[in-house]
Amino acid sequence: MAETEFVRFLREVGASPPRLDDYAAMSLPRLLFHARNQGYDFTAEEAARVIGRLEVAAVTVQDGEPFDGGSTLWRAMWGSRYLDYLVKDVASRFTDEELVS
Repeated sequence: MAETEFVRFLREVGASPPRLDDYAAMSLPRLLFHARNQGYDFTAEEAARVIGRLEVAAVTVQDGEPFDGGSTLWRAMWGSRYLDYLVKDVASRFTDEELVS
């Protein structure tokens, strides 16, 4: 499943601050192009499904908050590059098993 590829991308890029910095500065089309060239096989739609699933779980299950504009997680996004937020504030909250389930 290609969604597991996006999870692998988040974990591996998150483990390398220089790679995270490089990818975080890219637009989505450029990120997808470079990720594919580096061996990752996922689409924007597959990434969006993973991101949505993780954000909902982080807000509703882990934080016990309603999934609305007042959630604590959204404040983590303010002033952050989106990929930084995904890696540091969302994906890092889950175990490897939780990320792929």
